[in-house]
Amino acid sequence: MKKISIYSFLIASVLFTGCSEKNVDMNVNNGADKSSESALNTIPDTQIEEVMDGSFSMVSKENNGVYYMINGKKVLVENIYFGFDKYNLTADMKEKAMNNASKLSALNSSSIVKVSGNTDEWGTDEYNYALGLKRAKSVKDVLVNNGVTANVSLISYGESKPVCSEKNKNCWEMNRRVEHTLAK
Repeated sequence: MKKISIYSFLIASVLFTGCSEKNVDMNVNNGADKSSESALNTIPDTQIEEVMDGSFSMVSKENNGVYYMINGKKVLVENIYFGFDKYNLTADMKEKAMNNASKLSALNSSSIVKVSGNTDEWGTDEYNYALGLKRAKSVKDVLVNNGVTANVSLISYGESKPVCSEKNKNCWEMNRRVEHTLAK
């Protein structure tokens, strides 16, 4: 009986352990082809060039979001922040996400909105990548449900792209976020 439980434990540990993937990318879009996906991955977050018909371009990246020129209007697409170990939107963050959706609904359907989830340093890599993906999906759902027809791509960076590296509560709060990047 003792051998069976030891073997069961060993088999379970082999099955539930694995290699972690550092950049979990789940492209859940509305039919973008592979060329759009590869184009998205080659565009750095900080240097988005003016695209195709001039419908949008990045103006500047700020602490709380990114300023874009969308159809001739300068708009701030704000970051969405989350509580510790949370992926559901609070009322004020849902309002910000809806405000972002109204700005991004002006994009044409061939544009790509990259929604990237980030976490603080607490938790394992695997857990943080899964949490980052859940955060990105929460924001994507608000965008799609509020009129964004552009392709929405999800990516989780987990804890790998912090905006603050100090060891304090305020810094960790800044790292628990979802950011939006526009591409074509």
